[in-house]
Amino acid sequence: MMNYRDVTLCKMALASFMYDSLTSYNKSLRRLDEATGRSIDLSNVEHRKALIKWLNDWGCRHLSKKYHEVASDNILNWYDVDGTRLFTDKKPLWELGDDELEVAVNAYGSLKDKTGAWRDRGGRKQEVPIGEVAASKILFAIRRRALMPWDNEMQRHFQCDGNPKSYRSYLRNIKELTLHIGSLCRNKGFQIDDLPAELGRPESTVLELINEYVWITVPRKNGKKIELPSSRTVARWAALG
Repeated sequence: MMNYRDVTLCKMALASFMYDSLTSYNKSLRRLDEATGRSIDLSNVEHRKALIKWLNDWGCRHLSKKYHEVASDNILNWYDVDGTRLFTDKKPLWELGDDELEVAVNAYGSLKDKTGAWRDRGGRKQEVPIGEVAASKILFAIRRRALMPWDNEMQRHFQCDGNPKSYRSYLRNIKELTLHIGSLCRNKGFQIDDLPAELGRPESTVLELINEYVWITVPRKNGKKIELPSSRTVARWAALG
C-alpha cells in the first residue's frame, strides 16, 4: 500500500516527466480530447467511438475492433441508466461526499459487467465483459477530476480484487492522497487546483497527475518499481549545472 508520507510535489513532477517519456498514454488522451472537445458526451456515437479507440490505446485490447459497435451500444445503455446519475464533471475527488462516491461505485459495478465484445471458442461465441480496468478508465474519461483509473498492477498494489467494494476502497485511498497533496500545495503557498500549472501541465487535471505518479511508482510485472529521488537529491543535481 502506498505511503502518503513518501509523496512529494517534486516526486510528482519527476513522475509526470517519466510517464510522458516512457509511454504514449498522454498523446492518446490528447487525441481523445481533440475528438470530443474534452467534454465526452456518451450519447454521441462519435464520442463513443473515440472513447473505445482510446481504451484500446490504453491497454484494453480485449475490446476488439471487430466488436466496437457492441461495446458502443452497451456503453450507451449503461450511460442512459447509471452514467447520467453521476455528479457534475466539475467536481474533484477531494470534494466528493460518501453519497456521491456510492453513486460512482454503483455505476462502476454495473459498467464492468456489460458486454464489451465476443470471443470465438470452438465455434461458440463467449461474452467478453467490459471488465474492471476498462470500466475504471471509462469513468475516468468522463469524470477526469474525480474518478481515478487503475490497471492490474495498481489493483494489486492497493490490495483490490476489482469488485465494487474494492473500487470504493481504492477511491477513498486516492482521496486521502489528494488531501495530503493539497496540504503540500498549501505549504508552498498555492491551492491544489493550481498544481497542474505549477508543474507545467496546465491542460491536465490534478487526478491525471496523481494517476501518472501512481502508475510510475507501483511495482510492475517484474516485481520492481521505480524509486524516485528525493527533493534534496534533485536540488543537488540541479546545482551541478
